[in-house]
Amino acid sequence: MKSIRLPSPIAALFVLVLSAAAQAEIDSKAQEVFDRYAEALGGHEAYDKIETARMRMSMEMPAMGMKMQMNVTYKKPDKIRINVEIPGMGSTSQGFDGEKGWSIDPMQGRRELVGSELEKMKEDSDFQEGLKLAEKYESATVTGTTEDELIIVTGTSRDTGAEETLYFEGETGLLKMSETLESMGPQGEMPVNTRYMAYTAFGDLLIPAHLEADMMGMSMGIKIESFEPNVEVDEAIFTMPE
Repeated sequence: MKSIRLPSPIAALFVLVLSAAAQAEIDSKAQEVFDRYAEALGGHEAYDKIETARMRMSMEMPAMGMKMQMNVTYKKPDKIRINVEIPGMGSTSQGFDGEKGWSIDPMQGRRELVGSELEKMKEDSDFQEGLKLAEKYESATVTGTTEDELIIVTGTSRDTGAEETLYFEGETGLLKMSETLESMGPQGEMPVNTRYMAYTAFGDLLIPAHLEADMMGMSMGIKIESFEPNVEVDEAIFTMPE
């Protein structure tokens, strides 16, 4: 008995539909949570007006008695430069020019980033990440609520394949806590628990301006002191220095 053969255009459409269905793994409830968070941050319209941005942050590790200053510069769609001043240790720099990522620090010197470090730098280069959570995760599902009525969304990172858990406030739609894996370079990946303590309005944007993160048994406090949109930026700062 001959097998039934579909006409080529119909077969192609059939495969396309099946493929799309296989990739649509963001649960509808998780998508609603992501969409609500994006709107709470200011929405796509507010972020689309920003081509470049400069952010100044302070970081503190109480257990080590260490305070640091960080300056971050962004340029759409995927360029970033990070400078960190560490008292007693000097400065570190990292960047991504849209293709290559790099790092310069007192411990490891000058090097090009590869693997998970490069993927993390690409991810960090997009300051609109909070609006694109459905793109960040290969799959995501609402898995319940906490005693404090935070909505739990469990997702699988598209870049690393690692499972991450996000906790959103039902009333405001804002992200309040996350449990993720962060690349630590040669040390591999480390679990990081982050609490979003406060959000601050900068113009039409609402930005998580006070975070507390726990990693490797230590805590770090992070505060955003300023956010300047549409600043003049020299393209050369994103390229790895010679």
